[in-house]
This record gives sequence, structure tokens and C-alpha cells, in this order.
Amino acid sequence: MAKTKTDRERTERREAREAVAEAKRADKESRKLAKTLSPDGRATFEAATAPAIASIREARHERGAHPWRARRMACKAAAELERASIRATASGDAERWALAERDAKKRAKTIKRRRTQAKRANKMAKFVALHAVVASVTTPTEQERTEKQLKRARRRARSAARSGA
Repeated sequence: MAKTKTDRERTERREAREAVAEAKRADKESRKLAKTLSPDGRATFEAATAPAIASIREARHERGAHPWRARRMACKAAAELERASIRATASGDAERWALAERDAKKRAKTIKRRRTQAKRANKMAKFVALHAVVASVTTPTEQERTEKQLKRARRRARSAARSGA
């Protein structure tokens, strides 16, 4: 005779399934974040997130046999991914992390937010570098500026001589 499942077992399995799904979303966002980082930062970030990714994989396998353990492993892994994203992006939004600590569903979204912040920082750095190069090329030197002023003074003197004479 088949063993019937109790409501508690079903609830535990459902919670484990949801926790693993949220951890997978956090993993997906962390991989996207890794792509936006510099090569050195990316290597450090991937090294920090490797154990968490392995725990997510293990939690997925544990889901059926030990749902409570799987849920706990998945939640811990998602929290580790989030902490690694805080270190990688150097964003000082610890209050958001505290919110996500209470709600596992928000973890992937906070990692996504940090990814967009990192992208924005990269874009700003490129923008500033480009404008610095353009300014250095187009800004005249001191010698060029004095030559131009002398030319203007000569032109004004010539036009004043013509109109006055």
C-alpha cells in the first residue's frame, strides 16, 4: 500500500520548491551581474558564488527526500549570492539587504538592482573618459590661445584704422 502524504509534507515540499526557484532566480541574476564586472572583479565574484551555486544544485536534489533541508539550503545560498553581490558592486545599501533578508523573494530583485547600478557606474566612467579625451584634444594650449588673441587684436586695430581714416 502506498504511503499517503500529509498536509505538512505537501506544505514543506511546496515551500522547498519555491525556495529553490527563488535561489535559481538569484543565481541567474548573479551570473548576469558577473558579466558586467571587470575581469578581476568577475573572477573574485565567481569564486565567492561557486559554493552557493553548488548548494542550490544540491538543494534541488534534496527537495523530494528532505524538503526542510532543501528549503534551508536554498535560502542560505540565495543570501550568500546577495552578500557577494554587495561586495562586488560596493553598493552601500545594507538596508535593502535587511529587507531582502526577511523576504527571500526580493533577493533576486536586489541583485538585479545592483547589476543595473554597476552598469550605470561603468557607463559613467566611459562617458567621463571619453569627454576627458575630447576636451584634451579640443582645448587649445596656452601658446595657441595667445596667438589667437594677438590675431584678434591686429584685426581690431586694422578695422579701427579703416573706419577712423
